[in-house]
Amino acid sequence: MDRDLSTLIDLVEEAYPQISIISQLGEWMKGTFPLPSAFVMTQTISEKGNSLTSYKVICEATIMLHYPLEQEKQVPLSTGVLRDLLRKQRYSYRGKNKLLLDIDPNTFSVNTEKKERAEIIFRYEYLMPVRREQVEKIAIFDVKEDGHG
Repeated sequence: MDRDLSTLIDLVEEAYPQISIISQLGEWMKGTFPLPSAFVMTQTISEKGNSLTSYKVICEATIMLHYPLEQEKQVPLSTGVLRDLLRKQRYSYRGKNKLLLDIDPNTFSVNTEKKERAEIIFRYEYLMPVRREQVEKIAIFDVKEDGHG
């Protein structure tokens, strides 16, 4: 599982601890998941160099909150819970894997047109370290005293 997807799952678990979370598209498409539940999906928008040691990744997150059924009626879940959590954290969230997501509050949108679910979409960015080959470090130095060899 990608680190950013894992961090988003941590975010949804913190906001909605009582619901199950789906991250596999095939499982979500089958529609055989328990209610209430959340489907979490990410899509990378761009990657670019940030410094010599890291690069910046910009992604779009989609969270589908599927409402529970009570007496054959869909009971909406509040999307304000997630927004309030993000506001408290100033739209930055660090998951259990220590990855920090910086969420763009200007892209945060909620669509509640469908009666069975709410769709939350936003963009976020994070920094990934540039992988470098391990170089053998010098542990023993040969120092000459008089400088003449």
